[in-house]
Order: sequence, then structure tokens, then C-alpha cells
Amino acid sequence: MSKKLKTVTGNAMWVKVFEPDTKFNPDGVYSVDLLKPQLDATKLSDYLEGLVSERLEEEMKQNPKYKDKLSTHLPVEEDTDQDGNPTGDIKFKFKLDAVGKRRDGNTYTQKPLVVDAKLSPMTGEKMIGNGSTINVSFEPRTYFIPATKMVGVKLHLVGVQVLELVEYGGGASSMFNVEDGYVEEAVAKDDATEVFEDGNAVASDEGDF
Repeated sequence: MSKKLKTVTGNAMWVKVFEPDTKFNPDGVYSVDLLKPQLDATKLSDYLEGLVSERLEEEMKQNPKYKDKLSTHLPVEEDTDQDGNPTGDIKFKFKLDAVGKRRDGNTYTQKPLVVDAKLSPMTGEKMIGNGSTINVSFEPRTYFIPATKMVGVKLHLVGVQVLELVEYGGGASSMFNVEDGYVEEAVAKDDATEVFEDGNAVASDEGDF
């Protein structure tokens, strides 16, 4: 397990983890947007800002001429509703290119691990809809773009664990409201602070968000 591997829990939005999106990249990109209430999002936001600040200082030391010219970027934004009003949530954006490139120029394919609460692999037969409660395993990777003088951090998507599924594309939630009455026995969830890798749960020693 990478020492940089982190796990965050929140509500899923626009999950594309079974098939990559090719709209802007013909090779395809897997992605997940994750919503957390503003107060709960502070720890992760501060952590990412700290990483970018460290990289910013490194670049200025190596290239003093860039001082006062560098800008920063975080894959974090305030969530808004359809009318543009703040919802009170903070949105974190995770991405993984479906095709990667090695230093020797050779390419390889990759995809995120997707499992349920019991760490059983999910095939995509049931799609992960907005509002699902999920764990996202990711690796933060800082970068510097000389052409734009921008320093930032990417949230490299490693895997998704579904804790509570809101199935995409309809289902009972589109026909009925929640009522008092009979409740089917729920499947127990694993500890939400677990980090998952290669289908195995690994206790995190890095701290979760």
C-alpha cells in the first residue's frame, strides 16, 4: 500500500468508474465527484492546500524568477444547485486516465477498483447513482506546469467502496417516498475508515478524511 494512499467518505456525484468517459479525452477518463458538508471537508481541504503550498515553495526555490508569477489550483469547489445557489457542501474531484504512459513511452490501461461494503467486486450491473455513500481511495499528486506557471494537486483515483447504494437510473426511489413500516434486514457495512487495495481491506495508518 502506498504511503500516500488516502481514503475519504462522502456522497457520490456523477460516478464514472465502470466505463471511462471519452467526451474530452478519446482514451477515456474515470471520475468521481464527492460531496462533503463544509465543516467536514475542512480537514481534507487544508491537507490539499498544504501539499500545494509545499510544492509552491519548492518551485520558487528552484526558480526564483517565478516568484509572484505562480498561481495555484485545487480540484475542490463549492457545490451549487441548479440555480447557482450554494448547497453547503464542498465538492472534491477525483480522476484516473484509462490509458497511462510510462517514462519509456509505452502505454498501459488502468481502471479503479470498485467494491461493495463487504469488499466484493462490483461489475457495473448496478450503477452508482448520485447520493450514494462511498469511500474513495486516492493518491494526491502535486504538479507544476511551466507554460502556465501553475502549481496544483491531482486526486488520482485508486478505488471506490460503496457503503450505501442509490442505484442510478430509477428503481424504487423514483416511484415511492420513504414511509414507516417494514424494513428489510440491511447488509452490514465494513468500517468506513478502511482503505481498500487489490480487493483486500488494509487498516489506514495515514488518517482518513
